[in-house]
Amino acid sequence: MVLLGDEIAALERNLWSQWARFGAPADCAWQEQDGVSWLETPIASLPYNGVFRFDVPVETADARMDALIHSFDARQVNHVWLLHPSARPEDIEARLNARGFSEFEVLLGMVADPGMLQADTPPADGVEIREITRSEETPILELVADRWSVPTDALHHLQSFFRSNRLGEPGAGIRGWMATINGQPVGKAFINVTGKVGGLYGVAIKPEARGRGVGLAICAEALRATVAAGADLLVLHSTPMAVELYRRMGFREVAPFSVFARGG
Repeated sequence: MVLLGDEIAALERNLWSQWARFGAPADCAWQEQDGVSWLETPIASLPYNGVFRFDVPVETADARMDALIHSFDARQVNHVWLLHPSARPEDIEARLNARGFSEFEVLLGMVADPGMLQADTPPADGVEIREITRSEETPILELVADRWSVPTDALHHLQSFFRSNRLGEPGAGIRGWMATINGQPVGKAFINVTGKVGGLYGVAIKPEARGRGVGLAICAEALRATVAAGADLLVLHSTPMAVELYRRMGFREVAPFSVFARGG
């Protein structure tokens, strides 16, 4: 039996591992120092720079926060600040608010035991779901860039992320799936593996393809493959809109994660 504290730890560690992958290219960095983890990349738009772990004593919190914010500002990049369940100090939200940050996205950490997974829904007629390979790098890049409005001149950085993490290659720690309708890419999802924990990330469906069960189908296929590969716990971080879908698939709520940014 997995205890609540273990589930929270799995949700946090898998998420940190997912974002750490973006620090793999030579011009990027995932930094870890004394309870703090942060991401630095050349992409100036959200969410490709930010603080993803902050667990420090109250006595040093203000100085650490100000130093991190100054470093991002000096590089002229927008950045996020993730408020995770184990974050310290407890009043970090107020400290962020005082520095001009506001909450712009709430993510609900959810978990599922593989034995409880309800993922037998086939895709609708005309919808094809398949695991991506290196040869499909371009369409998956376009889907990712579209989700976060990544500028065209920054697409090569996304390409570096995928190549550094061997996306589409056998044995890679991150796997991806793509949905197509009549051969046209309309959706994507990724799985990040840490030990025996599989985390679902980056689920996005183009507006014109919504309402056809594409999201459910691509999530189901990715999660089935993850269980088949040996995962003994499934985790994800859901937007409020998608919570009911994941409940139907066998997931249950554990803890909230909040994303803060200035001007959000």
